[in-house]
Amino acid sequence: MAKQIFTTDQKQRITDAVAALEKESSGELVLYYAKNSDSYREAAWKLTAIMGITSVLATALAAYFWILPALFTPIMLSVVIASIMLATYAIAALLPVLRVAITNDAIIEHRVLTKARDMFLQEQVFDTVDRTGILIFISALERKVVVLGDSGINEKITQDDWKNVVQLVIDGIKQKQMTNGILKAVEVCKNLLLNNGFTVKPNDSNELPDAIRIEE
Repeated sequence: MAKQIFTTDQKQRITDAVAALEKESSGELVLYYAKNSDSYREAAWKLTAIMGITSVLATALAAYFWILPALFTPIMLSVVIASIMLATYAIAALLPVLRVAITNDAIIEHRVLTKARDMFLQEQVFDTVDRTGILIFISALERKVVVLGDSGINEKITQDDWKNVVQLVIDGIKQKQMTNGILKAVEVCKNLLLNNGFTVKPNDSNELPDAIRIEE
């Protein structure tokens, strides 16, 4: 389960890092960990169709070159091809990594961004007094990270500015040190905010919870 990825100590360290960012800056940071951004079920059907077509073509070529065993009747061949297709679908259905691997990168990018935008709304990142909310959205299956800033943030910090933040989290995932990657990313976010004038105000309050959201 997703909750087992972060120990109690790791979650506390992340919460403390977010709290430190909000203590020094006027930003409100939300971290969201999702198991995936989509099921990519159509990829299982795509792979099944490819295997089915490949099996039919292989059978046709074997028959053409007279290397198909005589014991293979049309009914038996149909059963074999159907079995191959069924096994292919079952394997693809059980292995989400495989479904992602055969899905077009543009489709993956779109679905991750779509879910990130949904979480931006669900977690009410937009609902801060000065519109200084930031979402760091982590989609584990796809190993994708999206950073979204609210309108107040976007006046000074662009999506290009967040590239280092994104890469730090991705590197952490690849190195199996996601917590460290997140902590480094939060520190970079803090520096970006402070360097662009988003310093803490006397009347600032903690408008959004600091703990990382972990998808069930």
